[in-house]
Amino acid sequence: MRTSINLLVPASDPSSTHKTSLLAPSPGEKKVMDHSQVFAVFDELVVSHEWKINPAHLKIMLDTLICAITQKKTPREAWSSLIKVGEHGESVGIKVATEPGALSGTHRELVEIIVKELRDAGVQSEKIMIWDRRRRDLEMAGYFQLTGVQLQWIEQGTGYDPEAPFFSPLIGQLVYGDLEFQESPHSFQDWIHHTQSQFSNESHYALLLSRHIDKIINIPSLCDSIYSGVHGGLASLSLGVIDNWRRFTKSPYFGDPAIGEIYASEIIAPKVILTLMDGIALEYAGGPGPNPSHTIPYGALFASYDPVAIDFTAAHLIDEQRCIAHLPKLAGKESHLQSAEAAGLGNAREEKIELISLRLQSLKGRM
Repeated sequence: MRTSINLLVPASDPSSTHKTSLLAPSPGEKKVMDHSQVFAVFDELVVSHEWKINPAHLKIMLDTLICAITQKKTPREAWSSLIKVGEHGESVGIKVATEPGALSGTHRELVEIIVKELRDAGVQSEKIMIWDRRRRDLEMAGYFQLTGVQLQWIEQGTGYDPEAPFFSPLIGQLVYGDLEFQESPHSFQDWIHHTQSQFSNESHYALLLSRHIDKIINIPSLCDSIYSGVHGGLASLSLGVIDNWRRFTKSPYFGDPAIGEIYASEIIAPKVILTLMDGIALEYAGGPGPNPSHTIPYGALFASYDPVAIDFTAAHLIDEQRCIAHLPKLAGKESHLQSAEAAGLGNAREEKIELISLRLQSLKGRM
């Protein structure tokens, strides 16, 4: 059952939208506009009830979306307007959300199309990387089926940067995978101090972010989270890219205000050129891990230059589906959005967000 987002059905004119006098901000622009735009496109045929993705329909959805938000006529022009291409071009990190799994995480088929279009636009293959926190999650979501792409992961992979710390008064217990976690004591003196050394108020950003990635295409999925209400563009690219993150997610915090503070760093915020939310599926309970019993085919993609606005939209859609399923609303777990708005990262009020529903050209017209 579909929620009341009021997306338009596919039509014959790909450039047709609900017209607006507001232009989307340029990528990297720090000034928060009075109003934010979230572009949305829907095609119920992109995913079947057996969870089979239709790549042809998905490409049309993506092309319609990226051309609309950049106000360019072709995907090639759209992507090259966001990224410096060519031999001396920028390195691009495609941040995916694979923790929700193959059904409700960032779909491999979507990323595969994006990689091809980036190459067509002039981004060199060696400067494109697909990445997330854990190798296991990437594997379970099917990303190792891709060929000719550069996959990277943080834990037991490229790791965290000891020279890029994030401090907070909250103390967290370190676990395996955290930069400063000690697996076992090597001496009696180490053993005495072992318990104390496993707690810290320090986190570290991923080395990929701090040293290797120039621009970020952030592709979260339309998924709830027991940690932060919504596992969206902000949470995935903050809690998902530091170590010792669990300390921020417990009640009564649920990531507030740490998510916005982590994201606002020069290591992340200025590098994000686009937040593109994968709404092919909607997971409305049990996230950010896989929960097929509370996941429905949804058939949508969303894009915005404002990560707060797109997450606010996602939280609204998740709450609507939770109400349909007779589940309680997120009820304050998404309060980090208001803190992110106060920090100047975007808009988290309905009257400040314009949802622009795009019309699709027919498949026949694009073949």
